[in-house]
Amino acid sequence: MLVSIVINNHNYGRFLGQAIDSALAQTHAALEVIVCDDASTDDSWEVMQRYGTRITALRLAENGGQAAAMNAGFAASCGEFVLFLDSDDLLDPSTVATCLPLFTPGVAKVQYALRCIDEAGRPTGRQVPFLMHQGDVRPVIRRFGSYAGPPSSGNFYRRSAIERYFPLREADWRRAADTPPFILAAFNGQVANAPRALGSYRLHSAANRARGCFGNIATRPSDSLRVDLHRRSASLAILERCDGLRVSGPFLPLPWNLRTRAMSWRLEPAAHPFPEDSAWSLLRLQAQSLRDCPGYTWLERRASQAWLLGILAMPGALAWRVAVTNTSARLRRWLGRLGGRHSQRTA
Repeated sequence: MLVSIVINNHNYGRFLGQAIDSALAQTHAALEVIVCDDASTDDSWEVMQRYGTRITALRLAENGGQAAAMNAGFAASCGEFVLFLDSDDLLDPSTVATCLPLFTPGVAKVQYALRCIDEAGRPTGRQVPFLMHQGDVRPVIRRFGSYAGPPSSGNFYRRSAIERYFPLREADWRRAADTPPFILAAFNGQVANAPRALGSYRLHSAANRARGCFGNIATRPSDSLRVDLHRRSASLAILERCDGLRVSGPFLPLPWNLRTRAMSWRLEPAAHPFPEDSAWSLLRLQAQSLRDCPGYTWLERRASQAWLLGILAMPGALAWRVAVTNTSARLRRWLGRLGGRHSQRTA
């Protein structure tokens, strides 16, 4: 079974070689590695050229955003199974070999947790995501507009489950272009979870963490909310356009998105994108979200409610400090030990 690993890159030359090396190091032999550079201005193209014929190297003449690179890479791929690897992330050598047996009939996607590393590649002790839904996740999508799963590099697709959604509209997906396959694959089969973390997710934006934001893109909670709204609405628009399926909500915010929403409302009200919000409405939304979202223990629900209440009630300076625990590995490990749960617990 041929597997395609598609790496999209823009100005991550300092990380790109490690990502390519991790793709080429897979123990599964039937493999092609396709790297598409989105008109980088750093040394990314020089890094790619060092690999010669071991990879398929593509270079876009103009910067078109993440969708442009993914479209080009996907079009050049031939594998029955496809993995989109971000150029700042890494795969374990056994990633493909571990996941392929999980593609039993009816499985559209296999997902796996990622270990967090810092800019230098050092482990931080954290693993994402905190929760992964599996099986038929369409009811969760119909309730929330999405479901719990890993960042882009933790998703491994059956080609037939996502092929008709490509090419993505580049203007809609300059960033977050991993979202349409993530959501839409679930309407073409089951989601299966791998038994352990199989890659590394690099966190290299200290400024984002200082504001309580996870990841390397969104710089403020309000920006994260706008990105999430776009991800959901634009992905479901593709579903309606390509499959004739309308999933229109109304949607509850997922618990982790609601934490971001509370931070935005409390700490940067002028930029908050939901003018209807109040402390009471946010608490009510959280109660509904925790009730309906599968996979949370009783203890985790109570801890989430205490965290939100603290953000809403504390003085501003203290609330900012509490907000950082939104991305705290120590807090999540402590809850895991106390509650006896695994970080990949499924619904």
